Amino acid sequence: MTGEWAARVLGLAHLEGPEGQRVRLERRAAVLLAYLGLEGPSPKFALASLLWPDSAPQTVRANMRQLLRRLRLAGPGEAWVDADSERLELGPSLAVDAARLKVAARNQEHARVLEALPAEGPGLLLAGFDFDDCPELARWVEGVRAAIDGWVRKAREAEIERYTSLGDWSAALALAQSWVQQEPESEQAGVHLIRLHYLRGDRGAALAAFERLRSMLSRELGVDPMPETLALVRQIEKGTDLPRPPVTARRPLPLSVLRPPLLAGREAAWRQLEEGWNAGLILFITGEPGAGKSRLAEEFASTRGPWGRIEARIGDRDVPFASAARAFRTQMARWPDAKLPDWVRTELSRILPELGDPRSLPPLRSEADTLRFYDAQAEAIRLLHQEECVSIADDVQYWDKASSKAFTYALTRMAEAGGAQSRTLRFIDCYRKGELPAYSQTYVHQLVDQGVARLIELGPLSAQEVHQMLAGLELPGAERHAEALSRYTGGNPLYVVETIKHFIETDSLHKPWPDRLPPPGRVGPLIRRRLEQLSPLALQSAQLAALAGSHFRASLVSEALQVSVSVAHSALAELEAAQVLMDERFIHDLVREAVQDSLQPASKRTLHGRLATVFENEGAPPLLLAHHWLEAGSMERALPYLLAAAQSQEQVLPLEQAADHYARAAVLLAEAGRTEEAAQARVAETRCRIRPARN
Repeated sequence: MTGEWAARVLGLAHLEGPEGQRVRLERRAAVLLAYLGLEGPSPKFALASLLWPDSAPQTVRANMRQLLRRLRLAGPGEAWVDADSERLELGPSLAVDAARLKVAARNQEHARVLEALPAEGPGLLLAGFDFDDCPELARWVEGVRAAIDGWVRKAREAEIERYTSLGDWSAALALAQSWVQQEPESEQAGVHLIRLHYLRGDRGAALAAFERLRSMLSRELGVDPMPETLALVRQIEKGTDLPRPPVTARRPLPLSVLRPPLLAGREAAWRQLEEGWNAGLILFITGEPGAGKSRLAEEFASTRGPWGRIEARIGDRDVPFASAARAFRTQMARWPDAKLPDWVRTELSRILPELGDPRSLPPLRSEADTLRFYDAQAEAIRLLHQEECVSIADDVQYWDKASSKAFTYALTRMAEAGGAQSRTLRFIDCYRKGELPAYSQTYVHQLVDQGVARLIELGPLSAQEVHQMLAGLELPGAERHAEALSRYTGGNPLYVVETIKHFIETDSLHKPWPDRLPPPGRVGPLIRRRLEQLSPLALQSAQLAALAGSHFRASLVSEALQVSVSVAHSALAELEAAQVLMDERFIHDLVREAVQDSLQPASKRTLHGRLATVFENEGAPPLLLAHHWLEAGSMERALPYLLAAAQSQEQVLPLEQAADHYARAAVLLAEAGRTEEAAQARVAETRCRIRPARN
């Protein structure tokens, strides 16, 4: 045989010969070729087990032999799959289109990515086949489909930009039209089409494209166009020019600024930590935002042995056990081999549904039921911290009341058993001064008054300590600003670092103290200036993260903003480089606050609506959906979820949490004029508040 055969697995799977031959591929043969093309040489039996997951090993091997035989007979006798007793790999005479696309994507060869797509359709991997009978294989197919979708979107974006920069409007427009035809619900594609129509001088076509996009988003996704899209259309309606913003290179920040190597001015606090540690006390560190509480706790913990960090996030206070659930998930991920007894896992499933079905559990109707629930959390805390000497709890001011109560109970039980402050585990809690809620403040004061805890308060750095801190950065020109920086920042370590970042980015380290800076003692404006340098998508991604709070994850960017996975990853990488996000969380609360301040009310409502839609499609907890629909301004969509949250909490959690949500629902229902339903919610609230007293 001369020439190369090709396996087309993008779209309807088939084989194509060098002379135009076309051979249809059945399902398992198609996925076998796709898998080997994308993953490379693979263990034979493992791959066969993916194809026949419910068959006995002998049957699996026999089925694989038959499949390979059918593949040989499908063509002119050529061995398209090389096989031995242990391994399978593609033969040298067969090319797989999806594999070519993957290589082109990795090499940033965007035109070749698009060339690999079939001419007759969007190029869905193994279109027309489902793999419901092969669950593991189905997950692999879905994952690869998502990756290919990201590669193709990135290639389209890059090629449109390339054609536009060359002034080839026709080629750019044709590509945008093809993209919209294949992904009509993609706002990213729609915006390109709108913009290109207008740049070509066809204002009517641009506005018509917008109307189609708005209709599609409303009909298919139940959302409105993003504010940036609406702003673009307003420009087009006015007939104004659409300038392309210049791309500015961000000046890289030295590692010494990203994490100052010297912990200046904290010698006295360190001594207090050592004294408290030696006395076997719980340690609390408090101070103003930016005082360096977390850094001090981490540096101290690292000198004592293995340590771990759990954190609360803004928004936790509104969700019972949000902080505790995140803490347990963090520890289970850190110590996956830790064994939790069945009864502990069962009770934890009330707040961690992945451990079981909470709906199958009996309600917590008695004091004994509730104690068992709290005992399970205490036992889980003990078991999940067995390998650590120190557990740091950060941002304790955000802990929800239910989590705080459970942690207090657990700590008390562990102390009674002699294990809470033994040599095997110590606790360091960090919180903002003046922001601890009353329920946590009472707990801290009780422990300090009882002599089992020590409170360490971090104050500002002195002028000499600021000079010491700047010397540790080893930045030529930085120390000359020490005295002025001390006055300007009030000795706040984070403010010092943020001001130095500003000087680096504006090339001002070697210049006299600038005349124009935000008012002294405020870091927000400096952070906002850094945000202004972000690309629009990166800023929007940061705003999405700020609104999603504790539920933010990287995949939300592509899902909520309707961009490709690769484009979303680029935006997140930009946020990390700009010291806005790190590991899906904000580098500091003050950065998150600056991001929130950058949101206009309309954008805020829109992003909340996008989050609500994504979470709704995922079947997220009712309370989360209620929150985002309320913030999106859609009370009608929020109320059913708020009531459902109260009802579900009445079933599986202590009743005080359900009562709080019935009360909130009653207020909102009354405001909406639904007086009968409001009265029913108040009755349910009363029922939940009275029942614990009767028990």
